[in-house]
Amino acid sequence: MKFDVATFTSLWLITFLCCALIATVLARMFAQVSAFRLWATAFYLVAAASACFALHLTWQTDVLLFATATLALQSRILIWVGTRALFGIPINWRNAVIVMCLFCVMYGGALLLKLPMLARAVLLALFFAPYRAATLYEVCRRRRPHLGLARTIAVIGAGIATLSAIVPLTLVLLDRANVALLIGNPQTTSAVYAVVFAGDVLLASGLIVLAFKLMIFQRDMLATLDRSARERLALTWKTRAAAGPAAARDALPGHDEPAQRRSLTGVI
Repeated sequence: MKFDVATFTSLWLITFLCCALIATVLARMFAQVSAFRLWATAFYLVAAASACFALHLTWQTDVLLFATATLALQSRILIWVGTRALFGIPINWRNAVIVMCLFCVMYGGALLLKLPMLARAVLLALFFAPYRAATLYEVCRRRRPHLGLARTIAVIGAGIATLSAIVPLTLVLLDRANVALLIGNPQTTSAVYAVVFAGDVLLASGLIVLAFKLMIFQRDMLATLDRSARERLALTWKTRAAAGPAAARDALPGHDEPAQRRSLTGVI
């Protein structure tokens, strides 16, 4: 197998399509975890972006390039939103929609006006890097020991994904314009594709395992609280049962306390 741009694009499509199917099954199994639904949609969008880019390698049209960048950005936004939802943070969809519309207008305008490659690379870095860094931040800020290896995998993947967001701009500044989401060249960008692909796969797998670890921890915590509540309830009933006979004896007629027993004065 020759590991060129086309090969990595095919691997990207197959891998994230499988991730999307897994996340869809998990979303149906664990309906209370909204992160699985968001991640499933994000993985489908990544697969669609890979398909558009694979077509762009054959048909050099700006429409496919625009679709690739737009779907890729939407997937990154949903991954970040899903990570926030996993930890119970409220989601502000209005800002995400505004950012998405702004990117569509600016990137579409750059393609329509045939702006230099540098302008397009700046737009990609400007819009992609913040959401990838935000995903890394959401994972890193949860300093909980029970997350363990899953958090480490997600952090490594998010870190690589964050750095890869500025790779197009860096290579354009180095006069190496044939990069991902711009123009694919099997001879110069296959190594870049390998690193970006590894980062996205690590991030996707790490987030899924992270969700499982968090669910297991919450289940164990709820089981501990339930067991403690049942033990307290049993102790309360036992205490009431022991105090019941004594209270019944006290309530019998003619059963006086020692302090109430006193001799009657006077002549009988």
